[in-house]
Amino acid sequence: MKINKEHLLKWQRDGYLCLPGLLTHAEADNAKRWVDEISSWPEDSNRWMHHREETAGGEVRLSRTENFVPFHDGMRDLLTRGKLLDAIGQLMGEAAVLYKEKINYKYPGGAGYAAHQDAPAYEFIQHHVTCLVAIDPMTESNGCLQFAAGRHNEGLIGLNDAGCIEKSAADALDWVAVETFPGDVLFFSSYAPHKSGANTSEIPRRAIYLTYNAAAEGDFREEYYRDKRETFARHKQAGSPEMARISKIGHFQGKTVHK
Repeated sequence: MKINKEHLLKWQRDGYLCLPGLLTHAEADNAKRWVDEISSWPEDSNRWMHHREETAGGEVRLSRTENFVPFHDGMRDLLTRGKLLDAIGQLMGEAAVLYKEKINYKYPGGAGYAAHQDAPAYEFIQHHVTCLVAIDPMTESNGCLQFAAGRHNEGLIGLNDAGCIEKSAADALDWVAVETFPGDVLFFSSYAPHKSGANTSEIPRRAIYLTYNAAAEGDFREEYYRDKRETFARHKQAGSPEMARISKIGHFQGKTVHK
């Protein structure tokens, strides 16, 4: 798909861009099947990374899976070549490479994410864009993303000790809910303020989140995951409060469960 002038203007103005139906029905069905497969994988801390939460209903469910591309051929093809990578390159204005990948599940009763910008969690690189591939319908009732449009050009906004946007600064922003549906792809700048609510519906809100960086900066994917594992291991050994996190910033609002 060719990113046209109208797309680019919206991207530059808002800091995010939704392309409905970027994936074909067949591609969206494959992505859903692959997410089902990956979510069934057993614990294996030396390969992929599963994170779990205790939902509002008391169930322990997956909240996130990371580092699955090396272990799933279909996902690797979808995320590292073809239309997603092409679209990212058009928005960035240069060739891109995959920096990190994750699946956020947000099952019924799953927690939301506080207002934040992704940039503080992405070390090693300067120029990066995230895209979300919707697996299930993502609506306000099950915690779709909300953006503060046009605030991505202001640098970091009200950064607090958790790496998120201070509540008073977040409350002063104008938030727009962006609903997406299977096959839709939503791109956003790592400086775009965003958040999402808890899933108060009976419908899962699963999505693949991919972050890409400019290829000219280098390929840091393995370094990113090595650093994250080492950081989490230090937190665990020290028994620090950061063990409640599923990222290097403290935006997740749920109760993490460690196996």
